[in-house]
Amino acid sequence: MELGEIFEAAVKKANKKGVKRFPLMTETVTEVTETTCTTSDGVDDIRLNAIDTELDSKITIYPKIGSKIIYGRLNDTDDLFVLKYSEIDRIVIKMDKQIFEMKDGKFRILNAETNLKTVLNDLFSTLENAIIQTPSGAGKFIDLNKQKFKSLNQQIDKLLF
Repeated sequence: MELGEIFEAAVKKANKKGVKRFPLMTETVTEVTETTCTTSDGVDDIRLNAIDTELDSKITIYPKIGSKIIYGRLNDTDDLFVLKYSEIDRIVIKMDKQIFEMKDGKFRILNAETNLKTVLNDLFSTLENAIIQTPSGAGKFIDLNKQKFKSLNQQIDKLLF
């Protein structure tokens, strides 16, 4: 088969009837749910992830309302999914029972047993109220140390949610 025949066969196959064509579209986001978004043009149920099943591991990017998205069609189905985001509201990475989430300038790390913010807040609260055994009896941290523990705890609250 010559190159011209190969090209002609490829064009015929691409143009076969029944194949749904869909150019990439750009729209403004008006609503976002846990799995889909809706656009200003009234297109709804646009998947945030192309694979829309309960997965043990996935990355989900949530666009900001009012931002632009580019979306397309999944294979020869009517299922639409987001390809690109102009602005991101939050990102969630899930691996089994571990979750890492970024939102509003803060982040969250947790697994099935605990989360990082709780552990760190509990640590500094415990240190602030700690009683230290010394040879001369019970003692506590000096006020300067307690103020530093409070300051560190406040910084954790600014970083984690």
